[in-house]
Amino acid sequence: MKPPLTKIRYLDNSYTLASVNTFNAAVNKDVTGGMTSNDAALKNRDILSVTNLASTQPEKIVSFEAGYKGVFLDNKLFIDLDFYHNTYTGFLGQVEVSVPMDGTVGSDAAVIDMLAANRSKQTRYRVFTNAKNTYRNYGSALAVTYRLYKKFTVSGNVSYNNIKTNQQSDVFVTAFNTPKGSYNLSLGNREVVNNLGFNIVWKWQSSFLWESPLANGTVPAFNTIDAQVTYRIPVWKASIKVGAANLFNKRYIQYAVGPTIGGLYYTTLIFDGLFGKNNSAK
Repeated sequence: MKPPLTKIRYLDNSYTLASVNTFNAAVNKDVTGGMTSNDAALKNRDILSVTNLASTQPEKIVSFEAGYKGVFLDNKLFIDLDFYHNTYTGFLGQVEVSVPMDGTVGSDAAVIDMLAANRSKQTRYRVFTNAKNTYRNYGSALAVTYRLYKKFTVSGNVSYNNIKTNQQSDVFVTAFNTPKGSYNLSLGNREVVNNLGFNIVWKWQSSFLWESPLANGTVPAFNTIDAQVTYRIPVWKASIKVGAANLFNKRYIQYAVGPTIGGLYYTTLIFDGLFGKNNSAK
């Protein structure tokens, strides 16, 4: 039977699971050197980090955003620029904790309960809690489109996102999980010849650190090329699209321990206006 909610006591009587794992690694090293597990546990007790969680409160955010859009050169050049800054207090995240069955945190009994061999004397929880630090993240994006000769259009966008690092460690990792930099560059023409159009996009993303309860790891930088050709059939009020995402099948991942992603190839037949009113009907 599970204990009543008021008896769980993970707020004021628990250790972080991360420190429990580090503690057991140190204990195992000392046991290998000839110490008993209990003596090794008491020797390494300072490695255990008391959680000391407060009651969870709503997350608060103060956000500022500014932007500019403009059209230049006789409507040939379009620019879209924006910037944002967010300040989070009470940032919500998850932390894994271990509650000792015997005694309170800091006592000899509670320390010995944290031994891996005493797993039955620990109750573990993954709980939401508020960060102790204030977090600030910021970024900017720029998009530019230019109409070239004979309906050719070249466009690109670049974005930057970051989070300010705090000097003081927190009860959990923020898991920002966002690449600092990414950009796209495309070239297209809706009708390069009669009824035939195309678009090619090159995408690039910087490497970044992925953090989650499942796994932590670096997601490598990658770049891909997407392409699509569209052919319109006016007499059928239809169009055929043939294209590919990641045209050259370059394998990449989007998050740590995630699956690799390759090329996606497709053909689409679209009918437009089949059920519209016939203007020639009386």
